[in-house]
Amino acid sequence: MKNHQKNALTLLLSFSLLFLMSCSKDDESDGPSYDFVNQNAQGTIDGISFTFAAGTAEKSNDGEDLSVDFYDITEELTDVCDFFGLGESVTVFFTIPNAVGLYELSFDLSSFDGRTVTLFNPDTFLNIISSEGAVEILSITETQVTGRIDARADDSFVNGNFTLEICE
Repeated sequence: MKNHQKNALTLLLSFSLLFLMSCSKDDESDGPSYDFVNQNAQGTIDGISFTFAAGTAEKSNDGEDLSVDFYDITEELTDVCDFFGLGESVTVFFTIPNAVGLYELSFDLSSFDGRTVTLFNPDTFLNIISSEGAVEILSITETQVTGRIDARADDSFVNGNFTLEICE
């Protein structure tokens, strides 16, 4: 009986150790949580195909952040800064620091460090919050912001390059 208990205890400890080792790798990744595709920003939002056609960036009052909007509009715009597409077009929007850099997405309620991208379907007025991926700002001039995005949430995503007009 003692050998039986000893074997059972050894087997239990082996499985426990294997379980703990496999769990410790769950939060670690072998690489970045994003994969930028070198293309015009595009994707699918709530089952609707999205292709970036125009977008804007507005500086916050203190100039530290940019409020960004992407549109898939097909009409010719005389001034993209006068267009407010929410409700009319599939829209991607987020706030990002007004600085060149890589900003990984995350949903963190415990601090103000979380960063998300909203993917909006105008047909259902559904806001899909993406906390997987990243936004990278490659350059900022007085008139334009250039970058790339990989934002994912369930079956919705947007990935690719963008250039935005800075609106006052």
